[in-house]
Amino acid sequence: MGKCKSDKMRNTVGKVTGKWLRAVVLLVALCWGMSSRAQQLPIVKYDIDKVTAKWNDMEARLTIDADYPEGNTPAARTLQRWLCEMFTARDFHGQITTGKQLMEHVEAAFIEANTVEGMKIMAEDGAKEGNWFFNYRVKKEFESSRIASFTYSWDAYQVGNATSNANIIDISVCKTDGRILGWEMFNSVRQLKKLLDKQLVEKFGEEGADLYLRGIPPMPRAPLFLKDGVRFDFGDYTIYIPHAYEETGEYPYAFLEYADIEHLLTDEAKALLGLSGQTTSLNEPEPVSDPNVNAELFRIYLKSWDNLYNLRQNDDFKFEYASNVDFYGMKMTGEKVQESKAAFLQKTPDYEQVSYRLKATKTDASHVRCDFLKRTIAQGKTRVYPSYLIYVTEDNGTSWKIERESDQVTDKNLEKMKTRSNKQ
Repeated sequence: MGKCKSDKMRNTVGKVTGKWLRAVVLLVALCWGMSSRAQQLPIVKYDIDKVTAKWNDMEARLTIDADYPEGNTPAARTLQRWLCEMFTARDFHGQITTGKQLMEHVEAAFIEANTVEGMKIMAEDGAKEGNWFFNYRVKKEFESSRIASFTYSWDAYQVGNATSNANIIDISVCKTDGRILGWEMFNSVRQLKKLLDKQLVEKFGEEGADLYLRGIPPMPRAPLFLKDGVRFDFGDYTIYIPHAYEETGEYPYAFLEYADIEHLLTDEAKALLGLSGQTTSLNEPEPVSDPNVNAELFRIYLKSWDNLYNLRQNDDFKFEYASNVDFYGMKMTGEKVQESKAAFLQKTPDYEQVSYRLKATKTDASHVRCDFLKRTIAQGKTRVYPSYLIYVTEDNGTSWKIERESDQVTDKNLEKMKTRSNKQ
C-alpha cells in the first residue's frame, strides 16, 4: 500500500516536473527569440523617385533606395555618420538617429545642384538628348548578433550616352562598440591580395581582367564581411563604357570563403565571425572625427598610404608628402622621405602595415591631423603603434600632402631626450 502511494506520488511529481521543464524550455526559447530580434538594427526603408529638373525633352531623375539603420546604438551611430559622409552631407546638422531629415536634406541639395541651367550646360557639352538618371542605394547586406554589413552605391548615366559613373563602397561594423572592421581583421594583406589577384584573373581571364578592371584601385576600399565569406568590391572608380556593370548589373568583385582564408583571419576576426568558440573581449568604440572633416576622404588617403608599403610602390611616396616634412622629429624634404622609405622596404622585404581606427581633426584652415592605430609586420613580428599624420593643403582642400609623420612612442622618447638635455 505504501509502495503504491509512493509510486503514484513519484509519477505525479514527474508529470509536474516535466510540465515545468517544458514551460521553462519554451520560456527560454521565447526570450532568446525576442533577444535575437532585439539585437537586430532597426531598419527603415526610404524610397525617393522624383524628377528634379526638366528642359526641352530632357529630364533629371533622382532615386534613393535606402535601408537606413535607425536608433542610438554604437553600430547605428557609426553607420549613420558614415552615411552622412557617403551622401556628402557634412553640412547637415540635423537629427541622424532617424533618416527622415537626412534624406530630405540630400533631396533638397540634389535639386539645388541639378537645375535647368545645369541641364543647359550639359547640353552645350554634347548631352543634347536623353534623360539623366541619378540612383543612390543603401543596402543592408548581412547582420549577425556581432556584426552588421552595408553597401552604399550610386550610378549616374544618360540614356543613349556611353559614358557613366558608378561607385560602390562597403562597410562592416562591430555591433557591440560600433568600430569599423577593415584590413586589420587579416593577418597579412599581402597574402590576401595574392588570393584576390588570382580569383580576378580566373573570373575575367588575363585579357578580361585588363578590360573589365581597367582603372580600378589595386585593392578595394574596404572588405565586406558576410555570412559565408568576405566580398571585395572593386567599384570605387569611374567606368567608361562600363561593360562589367551594364552587362551584368554587378560591380567587379571577388569573394573568398572563410574556409579558404581562415588562416589569414586574426583571432579577433574569427571571434566576431563566429568561426571559433571564443568571444571578443574588445570594447573599442570607433573614434568620432571632427564633423568639419571628410573622414572618409582621409580613410582613402590612409589606405593609399598603406598600399605604397604593401604593394611596394616606392616611387609614389613622393606624391604623398609635402615639400618639407617633420619626419619622426627630423626635418626632411619630401624627396628624402621617399628615399628613406625605399631604403627601409629594401632592408625589410616582409614589411607590411595596416592603418585603422581613424580620428580626423581639423587643426586649422589648412591642416588636418589623422590619429590612428598602425599595425606593422616586420621580420616575423607584429606590433601596433598609436600613430598620426598631419596633412596640409595649399589649394583649399583640393589635394592634401603629409607634412608630419610620427607616433606616440617616438614623441615620448623625443620628449624624454629633450628633458634630459635641458637638465644638463
